Amino acid sequence: MIHELNHVGIVVRNLESSLTFYQGVLGAEVVFRSAIAANGTDIVYLQISGGMIELLYRADPPEDEVFGITHIAFLTDDLDIDYARLIGAGYSGLLEPRVAGSGVGRLAFLADPDGARVELIQRDLAMRKAPIDHPVIRAFDHYSVVTNDRDDALSFYRQALALTPVFSFADPASGLQIDYLHYDYDVIELVQGRELLSGPGLSHIALRVDDVDAALAEFARFGVRPISGTPTAGDLGIGRKATILDPDGVAVELLDRPDLRTL
Repeated sequence: MIHELNHVGIVVRNLESSLTFYQGVLGAEVVFRSAIAANGTDIVYLQISGGMIELLYRADPPEDEVFGITHIAFLTDDLDIDYARLIGAGYSGLLEPRVAGSGVGRLAFLADPDGARVELIQRDLAMRKAPIDHPVIRAFDHYSVVTNDRDDALSFYRQALALTPVFSFADPASGLQIDYLHYDYDVIELVQGRELLSGPGLSHIALRVDDVDAALAEFARFGVRPISGTPTAGDLGIGRKATILDPDGVAVELLDRPDLRTL
């Protein structure tokens, strides 16, 4: 059974620059570090507040390397059964179940209805710990996935992966439709009607703060500034938002709205 939304994977050009950003600016902590000897890949799992990201770095990347967010990962307690179930339901397999390159657990990959890479992982090692305190970041708000077909995306994430609906929002004037689904702490934002910011189907990560202006003022001390001047109203008409970029152009959205699960 799939039981946890675990992380998004980000392929980076310079590991030290990325660690400086995520640790120094966003207060992330390293919870696991390993390597895949076969292809020279360094693997670093970082926890930001209560959410997780995985950094992947190759000192000698192939010419067709894709940088930025490349996949979203879920934990399962039976990889073979869940992979077979999803393939049997018509979803496209990308990599059949096998031992992870790091030697820690087993994994498989398939594609969501829009082609985003979805990783299934089975492992006994617990990497996540209690949410990390930070003077600015209060919580990891969501992982964002852009879709061209809301019904197909909901069928995959809500029914096939068994995420629970949290909140839905529609703006008929713009055609924007947003659905939030979760496993406990971790939330996915499904968006129809918005262009991608990063990667096929995978748009951004979002962090919740008390006040966007105060957060931007703090991050400006590190030379980090929003991509578009001043903060704007939030998509749901709740709070405000601004977007900063990591060293590889991955969008990190800052939100000063309540936890949607409490509304």
